[in-house]
Amino acid sequence: MRLSKRVLPLIIPGLVLLLFAISTPAQWEKKKYTEWTEKDATKVLNDSPWGRTLTFTSPMEQFRRAATGAGGNSAPTAPPQALQLNFRVRFLSAKPIRQALARIIEVKSKGAIKEDIAEQLKQFSSGEFLEIIVVAVTADSVDTGSNVNQALALLSQGSTAKFTNNAFLEIKGGKRIFLQEYQPPRPDGFGARFIFQRLVEDKPFITMESEEIHFFAELSGQYKLDRRFKTKDMMYEGKLEY
Repeated sequence: MRLSKRVLPLIIPGLVLLLFAISTPAQWEKKKYTEWTEKDATKVLNDSPWGRTLTFTSPMEQFRRAATGAGGNSAPTAPPQALQLNFRVRFLSAKPIRQALARIIEVKSKGAIKEDIAEQLKQFSSGEFLEIIVVAVTADSVDTGSNVNQALALLSQGSTAKFTNNAFLEIKGGKRIFLQEYQPPRPDGFGARFIFQRLVEDKPFITMESEEIHFFAELSGQYKLDRRFKTKDMMYEGKLEY
C-alpha cells in the first residue's frame, strides 16, 4: 500500500518524536553515580521514578505577609507559617536513591571523607533489600514556620502503632500491604522509615506487572502523603528498583 503525500507529513514528525524519546537516556543513565553532581543527585532524590516531592502551600500566610507589607501593623493571630512545606517521599530500598544520598555526602566532603566511611557508603549504595521495602520521608522548607516544626514533630513522634492502619503500598487491582514497621528519623538525615514486607506468600508483592506503586501515609488530618510511582520507569541497570 502506497502512502499519499498528504499522509507522510503527518507521520514523519511523530516518528521523529518517538525516536527521540527512545534514544534519549534518562539523566541518571547518562553517567555513573560516582560522577553525579550534587544537582544530579538531588534530582534523583526529589524528582525521579524513585523519589517524589509533595508540597503543601499556606495561602493564608501569603495573604497575611502581603497585607503586612502593605502597611498592616496588626499583631498576627497565629504563629507564622512557611509558604511551602515539602515532603520528600523516596524508596530508600531502591539503589538509585541510596546512591544519590551517598554521592551527596561524598560531594560535600570535598574529598576529605575517611576511608572507613567511604567503604560504608559503598556498601550502603550497592546493598540489596531482599525482604523489606523501605520508603523514607523527610520534610523541609526554604523558610521557617510553625507548620515545618509540626511536620518534623509528626515524623519524629510517629510510631508503628500510630501508622499501622494509616500507611500502605497499593498496586494494580487495589492490592495492598500495610505498614510492617515505622522508624522515626535518625541523625543520618535520610528521614523516617516506613517499612513494608517485600514478599507475600514467598513472591514479590511488586513486579513490573504491578504497573503502579501507590504510597499513602496519613500523618495527621492535615498532612496525608499520597504519591504514585510507575514501575516501567523504575528500571535501573536492568533491574526493577523499589
